[in-house]
Amino acid sequence: MAGDTDNPRLWEGADMYAAPVGTTAPTDIVTPIAATWKAVGLLSEDGASESRDQDSNDHYAWGGVLVRTTKSKHKRQIKITCLEDNLVVFGLVNPGSTAATAAGVTTRTVKVPTSDPRAFVMELVDGGVTKRRVIPKGEVEEVGEVTLSDSELQAFELTITIYPAADRTLYIDITNDPQAAVV
Repeated sequence: MAGDTDNPRLWEGADMYAAPVGTTAPTDIVTPIAATWKAVGLLSEDGASESRDQDSNDHYAWGGVLVRTTKSKHKRQIKITCLEDNLVVFGLVNPGSTAATAAGVTTRTVKVPTSDPRAFVMELVDGGVTKRRVIPKGEVEEVGEVTLSDSELQAFELTITIYPAADRTLYIDITNDPQAAVV
């Protein structure tokens, strides 16, 4: 059998953090995430998923010979499900809304969502292997249906669209995974 059974990853733990765009991002996997990055809290055991979407156009020479394919409109998204209804999740789900607490009572005023790009860091752990995915700019584009029930956890499924930087970078992965090493 070709391959190494130590190479497949089963991410046993994960955290997602959000901060204002331009916040200094982690550059390694050992330095604790700075307090300016706010954790979204518990995530669903279903994990996260990444999707890609793009258009491609085939170009043919006379006689029907394929000579080139061009790609455009590339879109990358990450979907996570948050299990907590904390202030960070509230802000991601309801951008432009407000919350205030007085005398132990919190009042949330939910408004029509506004554009609110954020920076994100996802930290994944598999035993001794850690990966931090730094997303310099993204935005919650879609919030799934929220169930209010006595038999299911309330959860917030967030679809985050990743915006590329001027140099076309979508995100940066920082890891100590030996199979990712450039040799």
